[in-house]
Amino acid sequence: MDEFAIARRPVTVAEFARFVADTGYVTTAERGGESWVWHGGDDVTTPDQDHLWKPTAGATWRAPRGPGSDVSGKDDHPVTHVSYLDCLEYCRWSGTRLPTEAEWEKAARGTDGRDYPWGNTPPTPQNCNHTMQVGDTTPVGRYPDAAGVYGPQDMAGNVWEIMGNGYHRYPFDPHKTKRLETKKGTVELGVIRGGSFYNNCTPLGCLVWVRIYNPPDYSCYDMGFRLCRV
Repeated sequence: MDEFAIARRPVTVAEFARFVADTGYVTTAERGGESWVWHGGDDVTTPDQDHLWKPTAGATWRAPRGPGSDVSGKDDHPVTHVSYLDCLEYCRWSGTRLPTEAEWEKAARGTDGRDYPWGNTPPTPQNCNHTMQVGDTTPVGRYPDAAGVYGPQDMAGNVWEIMGNGYHRYPFDPHKTKRLETKKGTVELGVIRGGSFYNNCTPLGCLVWVRIYNPPDYSCYDMGFRLCRV
């Protein structure tokens, strides 16, 4: 890997609010009138309940569960309901960029090939926020074990993180990897990494090598982002 700097934490609600206050930016979820929220019940132990993720009118970064919810007291939680396209605008404003998968994985697992930021043992409720054990986002840094090898917090669980490259074969040569670009009339898939508080009701999503495709205009309640720069 070439040298790079990755943020110690995902972008928080307070940080995103400053961006919006400074620019007047309106997210894709706000413009579209809806974003995706999990509408599951008491069963949080059965995997593959993705059918309970539903587009929810009024769900935005300001109202994570839809009308009637808000982010009061969540300034230090990771911001959610942001799309890849929203992240690009934040990066332009802040003079940063999104990390590539290679950079993110290097920060999460180091050079010893570990399965999780803390080592090779499966996650427990003490390691990170996963598998609906909390059922919501938590303040960034609450779980020290979830910090990557070099110190970045919440590299496992809490929210999935949006990458800067497109969805492609993996592993790959980072020097030949194209960044995700979108053109009018076309849709190219991006990637998210790191697991979340929902995590498909299984801890397997916290494995540092797990990757999921992500449309550039998609937003939901368990996905956020962190910044990077050369």
